[in-house]
Amino acid sequence: MDSIVIHRRLTTKKKYRPIYHITSPEGWISNPTGIAFFKRQYHIFFQYHPYNGAWGHMSWGHVVSKNLIDWTHYPSAVMPKDVYDRNGCLSGSALVINNFLTLFYTGHLASSNEVFQTQNIATSGDGIIFKKYIYNPIIRQSPNGVGDFRNPKVWRFRNLWYMVVGTSSRERFGELLLYSSTDIFNWKLNGTFVKSYGDMGHMWENPDIFELDGQHVLIISVQGIEADGFRFRNLYQTGYVVGTFNYMKGKFEDLEVSIATFYQLDFGHDFYGAKTLLASDGRRILIAWLGMWESDFIESTSGWASMLTIIREVRLNKRGRILMTPISEMEELRVEIMENAWYYPEESFQAGAKSFELLVNSSSMLYDTGLVFEWNYGTFTIGYSAEHEYISIDRGGPDGVRRAYWSPSNHIFLRIFVDVSSIEIFCGEGEVVFSSRFYPKSMRIKVIGKSQLHITQHRLRRTIGYDKELVNRLKVS
Repeated sequence: MDSIVIHRRLTTKKKYRPIYHITSPEGWISNPTGIAFFKRQYHIFFQYHPYNGAWGHMSWGHVVSKNLIDWTHYPSAVMPKDVYDRNGCLSGSALVINNFLTLFYTGHLASSNEVFQTQNIATSGDGIIFKKYIYNPIIRQSPNGVGDFRNPKVWRFRNLWYMVVGTSSRERFGELLLYSSTDIFNWKLNGTFVKSYGDMGHMWENPDIFELDGQHVLIISVQGIEADGFRFRNLYQTGYVVGTFNYMKGKFEDLEVSIATFYQLDFGHDFYGAKTLLASDGRRILIAWLGMWESDFIESTSGWASMLTIIREVRLNKRGRILMTPISEMEELRVEIMENAWYYPEESFQAGAKSFELLVNSSSMLYDTGLVFEWNYGTFTIGYSAEHEYISIDRGGPDGVRRAYWSPSNHIFLRIFVDVSSIEIFCGEGEVVFSSRFYPKSMRIKVIGKSQLHITQHRLRRTIGYDKELVNRLKVS
């Protein structure tokens, strides 16, 4: 059944494949489509085209974990087989409702030069086999008459269910529409949830809304924002606004969504479509696509493409800005200390592994400092400017630089995760994060600037695999 059986033997033998990031056995993956905790296991779903390393008719890929770090491939949850979703099952939400793992997704139908998108439901009692609702679609069209109408975020407050859907207005401004329901099958349009005032692009998608420290955080992915200096340098942006949602009025109070109030979640080249979950222990956790549309995925020639980020914990600081840090469970991946020493500027060492973690501390905040990852015909540079108080990365090429303002409170601390062809950099307490793809060979790591750095390097173990018992069961069935 599905690629879980067909492609099991291929999983570990692909060029540039990560060992501790979620990716597919074979084929293309992109946005996470839902995340849930069901029957003592975490379930993550993602857009998945199993047939080659390119965009195609999307299914929902599916992985499962008991501890948020060791993941097992499961069969695809929903696949594009029906008239309303035959060109793709796009991102949405995953929730546990009445002891069923329930998926809300967008059915994608392309006809001639038109696109039709609808909202649909699939459910599972065991978390493995999902059945589509017999009366799908539950929402058949956009009230705006716009084809782009996707990615339902569903949640419950008191006795009502709420849904926000990403779309574009008739004036081609991004907006979210709000629906409500008493039973999850019949939905009433409440109106516009929040909208752009002209400078926030032409299409909003992948909405997520949650409460954090008494405030409501709205995450959206936006198409069409123009670059503003070193802000919004990617093709599309994922960011957030913070406010207070009034359930009585069905809207945010005193919230204007503009480039002045919209903050990037991640400043790297490759980050999109973030999803969050309130974990079983009360943490708000987040995962996103470690990729970007129209990127050159070198690994696609090997039959697969892209991956998801590591899971992050999300908090708010006193200024209402999001802090993102790796979940504490990531420390369990450490299997060997490879380096643990002070390095002077221009000193270097051989990385010695393709998948590792670096803990980097500076002896001073008064001087520029950084690291260069060097290999034949390529470099990746991380640099901190003490004078201008910014941190930047440069992976080379015409659009290689990304930059963010950062003022460390006590000392410079970086936590860096490299996994074969990806790098994620967490600055300080998570005030700034960079996520990017790169394709190094055997690397040396060199200290640059005018400050000593203490560097600890940990080799990290593999975390992605298969449930052998489940594979055998599926072969029999």
